[in-house]
Amino acid sequence: MWLKDLQSLTSLPVEHVRHRFRNEEVVAVLPTLAPAGQDSILVATPPKLAVVVGGGPMGGYWMTYWTSWDTVRIADDEASEDGWYGLRVSIGERMFQARLHGLQGQRALRDFVVAVQAQQHTLVAF
Repeated sequence: MWLKDLQSLTSLPVEHVRHRFRNEEVVAVLPTLAPAGQDSILVATPPKLAVVVGGGPMGGYWMTYWTSWDTVRIADDEASEDGWYGLRVSIGERMFQARLHGLQGQRALRDFVVAVQAQQHTLVAF
């Protein structure tokens, strides 16, 4: 999934987020809910994972942090009978929950998992 595909999946200002990452090599993005229930977006780049969390002053957004790939853990959730797919992403002690619908949602989750695994594999290689 790319930043442009997030418009209907998050309350975050997607165009502002896209502008923030215009000079980054974005490998995959994933709309999630942060531990406190706010909309958030995980943005995978080769060197690190960025976490954008909704809220902030006057409904804006802020980057909570960049985290190294060795702090990221992923676990699939069971697919539901009505076509929803889920993924849990642990970043240190914080748990982010993704839940997307249909084949596009399943593909977006798979693409994010592949991106995480590729970046972690690169760390191990070095």
